[in-house]
Amino acid sequence: MQRRTSIDCENISLHEALKKIEVSARVTFSYSSKQISSSEKVSLKVTDRPLQEILDRLFQYQNIEYLVIEGKIILKQSKADLTKVKYTVSGHIQDADDGETLIGATVLVTDLAQGSISNTYGFYSITLPAGSYKLKYSFVGYKDVVQNIELRANQQVDMKLALNTAQLDEIIVSPDDSTTIIENIHTNSYAIDHETVLLKTAAMGESDVIKSLDIIPGIQLFRDGSTFFNVRGGDRDQNQILVDEAPIYNPAHFMGLFSSIIPESIKDMKMYRGDLPASFGGRLSSVLDIKTRDGNLRKFSLNGSLGLISARLAVEGPIKKEKSSFFISGRRSYIQSVLKSADSDLNKIYFSDFTAKTNVWINQKNRLFLSTYLGRDEFSTDGGIEWGNKAGTIRWNHIYNSRLFSNTTFYSSKYEYTLIQSPEFIWKNHISNVSLKMDFTNYLSLSNTLKFGFKLSGHNFNPGNVEDQTGNIPTGQPFVPKKNATELALYLSHDQKIGDHWLITYGLRLSSWTNIGKTIEYEIDEDYTVVDSTVYDTRDSYNDYGNLEPRLSLTYIVNSKNIAKLNYSRSAQYINLISNSISPFNNLEVWLPASVNIKPQIADQFSLGWFRTSEKWQLSVEGYYKFMQNQLDYVNQANILLNPYLEAELRSGDGKAYGLETSLTKRTGKWTGTISYTYSKSVRKISGINDGKEYVSLWDKPHQFAINGNWLRSKRMTLSATLYISSGGPITTPTSFYEYSGRTIPIYGNKNNDRLPVYHRYDMSINFRLNKTDRKFNHYLSFSLFNLYAQKNSILLNFNKIEEGDKHVVPSNTLGANPVVSSQVFVYNIVPSISYSFKL
Repeated sequence: MQRRTSIDCENISLHEALKKIEVSARVTFSYSSKQISSSEKVSLKVTDRPLQEILDRLFQYQNIEYLVIEGKIILKQSKADLTKVKYTVSGHIQDADDGETLIGATVLVTDLAQGSISNTYGFYSITLPAGSYKLKYSFVGYKDVVQNIELRANQQVDMKLALNTAQLDEIIVSPDDSTTIIENIHTNSYAIDHETVLLKTAAMGESDVIKSLDIIPGIQLFRDGSTFFNVRGGDRDQNQILVDEAPIYNPAHFMGLFSSIIPESIKDMKMYRGDLPASFGGRLSSVLDIKTRDGNLRKFSLNGSLGLISARLAVEGPIKKEKSSFFISGRRSYIQSVLKSADSDLNKIYFSDFTAKTNVWINQKNRLFLSTYLGRDEFSTDGGIEWGNKAGTIRWNHIYNSRLFSNTTFYSSKYEYTLIQSPEFIWKNHISNVSLKMDFTNYLSLSNTLKFGFKLSGHNFNPGNVEDQTGNIPTGQPFVPKKNATELALYLSHDQKIGDHWLITYGLRLSSWTNIGKTIEYEIDEDYTVVDSTVYDTRDSYNDYGNLEPRLSLTYIVNSKNIAKLNYSRSAQYINLISNSISPFNNLEVWLPASVNIKPQIADQFSLGWFRTSEKWQLSVEGYYKFMQNQLDYVNQANILLNPYLEAELRSGDGKAYGLETSLTKRTGKWTGTISYTYSKSVRKISGINDGKEYVSLWDKPHQFAINGNWLRSKRMTLSATLYISSGGPITTPTSFYEYSGRTIPIYGNKNNDRLPVYHRYDMSINFRLNKTDRKFNHYLSFSLFNLYAQKNSILLNFNKIEEGDKHVVPSNTLGANPVVSSQVFVYNIVPSISYSFKL
């Protein structure tokens, strides 16, 4: 038995493996087929090892023992207690039609009434004692599949699920499997698919990923028409948007009127609100995690749409059937022709998006993805502005064994804004990063999962400088120092189920931030005066921050319908958006890192919730309290652009936010929809701002109410409607006026002392399928009325100089004689639109 030999076999029968050993080791096996199941699949690769070691490893997951009699190796069934021996069934879950892996599909062990869900890449793993089981595979909108397994060894079971065409007579807006519902509640995630985005009424017929979030409790769009959003009382730079794991810093088109994510490119989208898993970091308020389509592995497919202002097209198909695929989508606006007829000075105005992805199944254990996203806007007259995002990602999935899954990601992302006044005056700023990230998941058992990993990033910041056509700074223009930093994050979390009622996730994220040269740092005294400067050479490390970020989530399953949840999380953020504009349409964004004069933002959040679910309904009530440190604000009349001493304009202090979020959702049937109400407050207290007194933040809107409904009138017609009501946003208005040198001068008191009028809007749309449901070519016509009753919702209240005859005056005291009324700005009247889409 000490004879040395080798074997290389992967997923072959035990009978074939034994034959290979007989040849290579010159031995003979003897066994009864009634006791030994020789058809079981095995995998083993060993080079030049003793035969005894090879047999021990080959049979370690089999109920087999062996002995040597007269030169033969006799195999027989082991008498070991099989209940103490555990094996793993694992694999990928895919769409039977196009091969797309299904994220969040459920694998239920019906005998135990326990289960697991597939991860971001469609992989699942379940470890059970040896025995016979029934596994039920399910995914919303697909037919269930029940698989009988004899678990006598580790097995790989890849499952393909087919669409459930019988459900065409109803709408499904959320998963109907209790395991998936519990997972979403436990992780505080809100799942949204692209069909939900397409159903929601949008301005000018442009389906909008970001604006579809406004019916989720705790998420508020900044102003009417804007894609800027705030989550649970946080600033908009505290939200992270990831596309295939690469960050998109500004997801806005056309000065913020439209978002830059193409709906047809979305495979899966989840919103995490505040209570972030340990694998996410770098933001305080939320993560919008978007996964794009992998591409059809089996056949070519084409879909697209034509709207009032843009056209979209997507194509996908196999490169090599069942082994590799591609997906390409693009969007381009043609609004220039409409606007140029009204303003002949416009030279160019457009926005565009491009998404591409390649998906390669190298073998059963390795998979490769390459993806890219490009978005661009240009608005020009004699000069002009340009901005855009670029992101690219390479990801490698590797299955070490049936329980250990890993994903390695390398990505690069950049946002750049350019203001062109003349060929000699080109103002540019940007933020960019390059990162390497590794995530591991160890499926220890059905009730224990361990996740760990790290991320290493390099960041570069250009706060904005003037350049000429050669890239040099013209004489007389100030130089704003560029900044560089490295970031390292390590994380570990453990998901555990205790008994039939408790789910616990606890974890820790360790983050560190290091500022490096080449740059200039200015020393600022207690009066915010620049008193000195230090020049750091390339790669000089000169400032460090580190933070421990614990995370804890407790979920108590009262019974099959009622769930309670308690969360705590601490998060650190090292990058800051520097903008003192109150406009909802300002893409001129300056980013600065935590550094000598700017400390990292820190947030501690507690939340407590109760959830009730049934076959058709889901009710949720959740309260939260969030305390934030090192929040930034600006002195009055702060100079943001071309200011080398920009950090002297900033002040930091504390913030807090709290609220109660409620929603009632009908999840299935011809009628579906959500009613939600949120009460929330967001305040700050910063020394040097508002005389050091507490004030409400710019995004504080205490009351938010929304009703969204969908009615499947027939298999070929769907109606959708949304009513949205919220408190008006805070503004600062004069408290009194005085006369000076013949002018009326306003006097301002507390910051954000007033509010815009209550915001309300009603939208409605109708979608027609133009073909019968059994046809391969599907095409649709959509009509929508955005802001149906033409409500003029104010986004700005102006107290600037206004023209009166041939004079410019400042608004006067409205209690006095001849009052001058302030002016308000609104974006939308009623907006009708029509769009056509198709899928082949």
